[in-house]
Amino acid sequence: MGICLYTRRLAVYICTSLKASRVIRRLAVLGLLMPVISSCASAIPSQYRVNNSGLYTSTVDVVAKPLLDVQASSPQSPVEFSFSAFGDAGWASSHVATPVYRSGFRRAYQQLDPSRSLVGDINFINWETSVGHRCSAFWAPRSKSSFAFLSHPQDLADASLIGFNLIGLANNHSFDCLRSPEGLGPLQTLSHLSGISRQISSSKSAVLFNGIYTSSTALPSSGIYAVSGGLVPVTFISAYIGGDAVYCKNIICDKDLARLKTQMATASGFRVLALHSWNPQSHSKLKVILSSWIHANLVDVAIGTGPHGAEPISIIKTRHGNRVLATSLGNFIHPSLSAQQNNVVVTSKWRFDPSSGAVDLLSLKPVKISCNGAVCAKTKK
Repeated sequence: MGICLYTRRLAVYICTSLKASRVIRRLAVLGLLMPVISSCASAIPSQYRVNNSGLYTSTVDVVAKPLLDVQASSPQSPVEFSFSAFGDAGWASSHVATPVYRSGFRRAYQQLDPSRSLVGDINFINWETSVGHRCSAFWAPRSKSSFAFLSHPQDLADASLIGFNLIGLANNHSFDCLRSPEGLGPLQTLSHLSGISRQISSSKSAVLFNGIYTSSTALPSSGIYAVSGGLVPVTFISAYIGGDAVYCKNIICDKDLARLKTQMATASGFRVLALHSWNPQSHSKLKVILSSWIHANLVDVAIGTGPHGAEPISIIKTRHGNRVLATSLGNFIHPSLSAQQNNVVVTSKWRFDPSSGAVDLLSLKPVKISCNGAVCAKTKK
């Protein structure tokens, strides 16, 4: 474990800080200069290996972008990148036990943003459904007040292919399916993520899922993304505020956050915390947690979802730089959500300095959108 930790840090240092030639840096990321650590390859956090330890008992290989496409003038040069955050999304109708794939999410996004102008280098979305092919029993019978969602795995893969590469899976619909031959509760969703990641890998894209996990200890998900000009390390947590011990057995919840602070405090690069609430009481708690984590320099962006309506977005000035607090983004593409005009997509620009590890906010632009189920549109000013 100590050797793996050391080589992991060495890999990050070589890729982001060392004054080496471009060729050496490429070889380092590919692992060609590290034969000694071939037995612990999961410790190499490059864009060729994303550490989804909050999800899997082993690391899943995915590819962000070919490193040869990265045109960095120097490994130590500051890197600029864009980040966007979207609200509650998914593709499912309530209590459909066998979802049928019809490219629904992909077509709905294409209608909203055909040029993909809202998509940045790093893009968060809250996927508010379980994922699978079959549900044998939902958490409650269908009624006017009970909803249960199961989306086809390919719709989630489509979202990743669009560019959503920070996908939160911890919310009040993470456990909608109680029984399935594919796994119980959130374990059903987990059973499909490796396959989705392989599909994304073949398309030279990358995605970090977080919020659900196996019997092993839940951790943040982390990876290094190639953007124009260099590499950006990213650490991401998705958590649900309000679940009990049974519900949160395989879902990251507020009970887990205290012990996750250390990982976020020591993480390099860009750090994102996304929390989901389910009622006014849990949303009040969500706001306190998001604000406290920003002021404690644990995260650079603190995102809230759950109330199905946008709340004001704040730039928080700290001694470490400006940070972004968005306590509720509202709705996004989801065929089962009611009409809601008050929603927002957060678009922003950032700078990461590999030498100092500093992350600075350059600009912030909220984009208002209205949604009626699956149909979303940018709100005209």
